[in-house]
Amino acid sequence: MSKKPKNIDEPFSPEQLERLENKGDKQVQLQRQKEGMFQRYGAKRDSQDIAKQVRWKRRAGIALITLVAVLFLIWIMTWLLTTIGDLVITVDSGAAKKGISISEHENGDGSTYKLSANMVNEVTNITYDWLPATLDLEAEGSHNGRNYLAYTFYLTNNGQETLNYQSMLQSVKAAKDADEACRVMIYKNGEPEVFAKENRGLTSPDGSPEEFEKIFKKEIPENYTPPTAEEIEAAAEQPQNKELVNHTDEEIVIQPFVDSKTVFNTEVEGLEPGQTDKYTIVMWIEGEDPECLDVIRDGYVKLMWFFNIADEEL
Repeated sequence: MSKKPKNIDEPFSPEQLERLENKGDKQVQLQRQKEGMFQRYGAKRDSQDIAKQVRWKRRAGIALITLVAVLFLIWIMTWLLTTIGDLVITVDSGAAKKGISISEHENGDGSTYKLSANMVNEVTNITYDWLPATLDLEAEGSHNGRNYLAYTFYLTNNGQETLNYQSMLQSVKAAKDADEACRVMIYKNGEPEVFAKENRGLTSPDGSPEEFEKIFKKEIPENYTPPTAEEIEAAAEQPQNKELVNHTDEEIVIQPFVDSKTVFNTEVEGLEPGQTDKYTIVMWIEGEDPECLDVIRDGYVKLMWFFNIADEEL
């Protein structure tokens, strides 16, 4: 029988050892390359995620700034509509060029083309009979009461020719339908007119709109002395005076608004050079109006009064 040859370890030759080392080095390099690829891939993914987060934050920031800007603009618009004044009076450019101007003072001091009355805050409904008889004589500019707006101004022809001018009063904003129970009284050179919106859906037996309440001109007290500005301001802070004012037998027929927004639109003829028309406007919520209901509580009415030359469009 032949014997199985013994397995004898033979030493590596230098060439074999070099090849083996090179092979090991290549495997190590390959492994390092793989690890580097994974590291670079991971870093790339991380950078992409970071870039996405940065873009998202930038977009979110822009959206937030835009939203804040829009809300601010809305707030400004609301503030302008509800804070600057319950009444704004303007003379258009055509009338101004002809010499028409307005002022809070009879002597024309501070003549301008735009006036704004002071606000009346936290009003409640009152009635015509509680209003002072002397509202047209009290003061110049704003002289509001506890629950009504009162404003006196003067319109003057400073030009060289006799003019016909158009006078239009509009309700530009009414919250909670407060204009449905609103009354507007205009004194022109001492003569009062009262305007009201026709009652919605309320009719007389014959089918016509329900008639407004009857009111009469009031008596001016003898030896009347206008109050001081301090007295007017103090009275506006006091509870509403509910004493009835003496009146004459001359009725003031309440006139309906021209339409849902226009209180009146009239033409005034023959204002001569140097001549002045005096106006006092009074506005209140009439408690005798059938539409003076709880739903209009905390509502308000904003008016704009326009003056222009009669043969020109407003």
